[in-house]
Amino acid sequence: MKSKQATFISVLILSSALISTAAVSAEDMVLVPEGSFTPFFLKKDAAGSSTATATVINAFWLDTTPVTNRKFQAFVNQHPDWHKSNIRKIFTDSHYLAHWQNVQGSADTADLGKPVVNVSWFAAEAYCEAQDKRLPSTDEWEYTLTDNGRDQENLQKQIINWYSVPNQALPAVRAKPANGFGVFDLVGLIWEWTADFNSYMAPPDSRNSGDKNLFCGSGSLNASNLGDYAAFMRYSYRESLKGNFTGKNLGFRCAKDAK
Repeated sequence: MKSKQATFISVLILSSALISTAAVSAEDMVLVPEGSFTPFFLKKDAAGSSTATATVINAFWLDTTPVTNRKFQAFVNQHPDWHKSNIRKIFTDSHYLAHWQNVQGSADTADLGKPVVNVSWFAAEAYCEAQDKRLPSTDEWEYTLTDNGRDQENLQKQIINWYSVPNQALPAVRAKPANGFGVFDLVGLIWEWTADFNSYMAPPDSRNSGDKNLFCGSGSLNASNLGDYAAFMRYSYRESLKGNFTGKNLGFRCAKDAK
């Protein structure tokens, strides 16, 4: 039988490990509280009408930063089917992880802290599922960006400036301050995949449901704020994507339901 002293030491070690795990979790994700916002594009109801009504967003966890090359490389090492030399063509185009150009087909050391890009929706979804997470919905992502209305005028200027002159070389994540929710790099760094990236503007028609929307866009519906050019650009960009598309400024972050 273990002595009381040995048992006490074991408990201390276990407690320390749990505290460490909790600290990592708190650093990697933030709990975005429940709230509401008015989406840029308004979905039509069954009667064919659309009004600017607020959408309620349940509390959820969101990665504080986009997924980095370091984290995605660890995923690829554990799941070699998603290595650039092994991935099935149906899941990506020819530019998948094109910036991983060393002999091993992995990221350079200097780029490990930068956001992973050149990843398809399928690869992003697979990564999130491997972490017991998921991609955020478009509404969740946009709600987080609204930041409860904090400093909206300055935020809009930042977004428009970035869209006008995108990054030529990607900086590391966390290079700029977090927003009021504690989330970094929603703008000014990369575009990000969402779970329903180009089906948000789809009309309520069963023929447009399912995985078809991962490959082709659908018609735009009414906008809640015609002067919000930045939002129009975001939704238009998402609408142009296909699930197997990759881009040198397109990455992702993961979300998780709050329980």
